Amino acid sequence: MPALVTSLRELIQDFPINTIKTHADDIKKAFDSKDQEAEKEAREEFTKANPATEETPAPEFVYDNPISKEFNDLHSLYRKQRGEFQRQQRKEQEDNLEKRKNIIESIKNLIDEEENIGTTFKKFNALQQEWKDTGKIPHDAYNIVWNDYRLHTQNFYDYIDLSKELRDKDFERNLDFHNKIISRAEELGNEPDIHKALRELQELHRMWKEDAGPVAKEHRDPIWDKFSAATKVIHDKRQAYYEERDKLAEKNQTIKQNIIAEIQKITAAGAKNHKGWQDRLEEINALKELFTQTGPATKALNNHLWEQFRVVGREFNHAKNAFYKDLKKDQQANLDKKMKLIEIAEQHLESDDFNGSLPVMKRIQREWKEIGHVPRKVSDKIWKRFQAACNGFFDKKNAQKKEENAEEAANFEAKMKVYDALKEMLPQDDQNAMKADVEKHMADWAAIGRVPYSKRHIQDKFDKLLQAKLKAAGMSAVDAEMLKYQSKLSSLESGDARDFTNERFYLRKRRDEIQDEKRQLENNMQFINTKDDKNPFVVQIKKNTAALDKELDLIKEKQKQLNILERQMKKADEEESSENESSEATE
Repeated sequence: MPALVTSLRELIQDFPINTIKTHADDIKKAFDSKDQEAEKEAREEFTKANPATEETPAPEFVYDNPISKEFNDLHSLYRKQRGEFQRQQRKEQEDNLEKRKNIIESIKNLIDEEENIGTTFKKFNALQQEWKDTGKIPHDAYNIVWNDYRLHTQNFYDYIDLSKELRDKDFERNLDFHNKIISRAEELGNEPDIHKALRELQELHRMWKEDAGPVAKEHRDPIWDKFSAATKVIHDKRQAYYEERDKLAEKNQTIKQNIIAEIQKITAAGAKNHKGWQDRLEEINALKELFTQTGPATKALNNHLWEQFRVVGREFNHAKNAFYKDLKKDQQANLDKKMKLIEIAEQHLESDDFNGSLPVMKRIQREWKEIGHVPRKVSDKIWKRFQAACNGFFDKKNAQKKEENAEEAANFEAKMKVYDALKEMLPQDDQNAMKADVEKHMADWAAIGRVPYSKRHIQDKFDKLLQAKLKAAGMSAVDAEMLKYQSKLSSLESGDARDFTNERFYLRKRRDEIQDEKRQLENNMQFINTKDDKNPFVVQIKKNTAALDKELDLIKEKQKQLNILERQMKKADEEESSENESSEATE
């Protein structure tokens, strides 16, 4: 809209007021269309911001656009200047009409003057020149005044007793002028620009009427026929040109209708993302350029097609703008989500509970990737902030891990010493003393913390060695296993919750596996003769079943001991918590 105001102002300032009507009307039409759109949007926003309720009606909408007022004031100035020009032009034409009437009256009066014929003829020539120099007259009086002028001019030649020598000389001069006009009209028949030819032919006809005087009677019809023939050539070319133009206009009409239909199709299809809308926009711009480069359609539909073209262009823009408006809302929602993740990341950055914080940090990193785009102006900024918090957390975790790895390596060395000491222990006649020594090594082993993951096999080696030493001390396999498990419970007591969870999972899994194996053995027994106790297959199945029952009892006992330990630890934690609360209350 501001650009249209500027265009109208430049037209008024830089061009004659009588030459800009078409351009000024086009600008006015375009501005009114934009102004109506702006008023509609303003009304919708006003209605949304000021809804009516049961108690109070909606306030009255007032459209106040400073640009509209500026344009209307400028257009009023244009109309005023154009009106003044038209009034002045009309006055000049009426003055010229009066002058021409006076010239006709003077020619009429020449017939009654009793002067020397030479003097009279000079006056006649002067009046003819004055007629030529007189400007335009009102269009509605043109034919009447011209017919009067031609009549009285002819009367002057035909009814005044002129000197034959002067009259013939004037006829000869007029005939030469007519022939020049005819010659030029014939040349225009070869002019490729038909519009230029028609404009100049129109001027030749004016000169034939107004500037060229009469000729001798014997030449009047022949020269007119010749001039008419030259005129007909140009008019025939004009007719052919307009027929060809109409065919081209029909073709242009089809092209423009197809372009409008294609734009509607693209608008209806729309797009699902930014790239899709940018691709659609390129297609629309290409179609718009093709539309403007295509020539005019048929006169009856040209303006209608142009208006349709503007309407479908606006519809596409509305659809595109609606998408980006919704996209902006989505991006703001995504920004809010990512800001919450940043807050979580920065909170856990200060945490020393890496085991508890690690799953949270991994989760929010996954969620960050799943969240869509945010406004471009803040995208890099929030990513750097989130990345800094995540990197800081994992750097601290890795530093702690290095410390833990050093401690675990030391634990491995300590356990190897216990293992070597147990391995070197010799059998004793006093089994109780030997059992006490083995239990001491078990206690030493349990007191040592976690070893590196890659060295965890040391536990299996120690368990096998321990079982052999306990057996050598006279303990049954079951008793030895439970005593060994007491060592495991001691290590769990000094460990963390994850160790408890892993042990419980292992025992439950092994218990389920034993029960599945027993069911399978029972199924196998159904396919053989169980009455034959000497059948080696039956003997083996019974042997395997017994071993499984023994291991199952052992697993159940381990689960029982694990539950007892867990309850004891929970009770101890509750008592410690109660003591802390009591101490805080006392303080």
